[in-house]
Amino acid sequence: MEIKLEIKNGHLKVYEVSGNYRKYLEKFESKVSQKDNRKFYGILIKKDKYEYCIPFTSKVKHRNSKLTINIKNKRKVIAQLLLNNMIPIIDSEINLVDVEKEKYSDYLKNEIIYLSNKNVINEIISKTENIFEVLENKRGYDYDFFKSICCDFDKLEKVYLDYNKKPNIF
Repeated sequence: MEIKLEIKNGHLKVYEVSGNYRKYLEKFESKVSQKDNRKFYGILIKKDKYEYCIPFTSKVKHRNSKLTINIKNKRKVIAQLLLNNMIPIIDSEINLVDVEKEKYSDYLKNEIIYLSNKNVINEIISKTENIFEVLENKRGYDYDFFKSICCDFDKLEKVYLDYNKKPNIF
């Protein structure tokens, strides 16, 4: 089955995901990133009927290149997109970030400039499609590794819409 991905609305923008929503998802998948007292920023991609938020991290370290996009300023890596930690999102639980008003606006602007490059967008889409394809083939070469490090996207897709249906007590 071919997976078709695209950047949401064809434009790269930064979004913030609500903490309560992430806590809800974490009840079903422990790999959902919880950044206590820190904002959870990411970019949105569309996979079939689902939208996913791919989170940024400023904690740059050596990670598997199949699961990460390095964001550079000149030749230095300044941040990373963690494809393995992407989560399905609901519009009510994300907010478009006004980069101009953020404390680290220059930093975010540099990230967006880098990520807006057509080659980088193609890399994001290609790597993300590969992750979904690998996780669909239990006999594939990278399946066990990806399964151990990626969020359980199938499980999250099954439960994320229930967020608005259940009382959220945290």
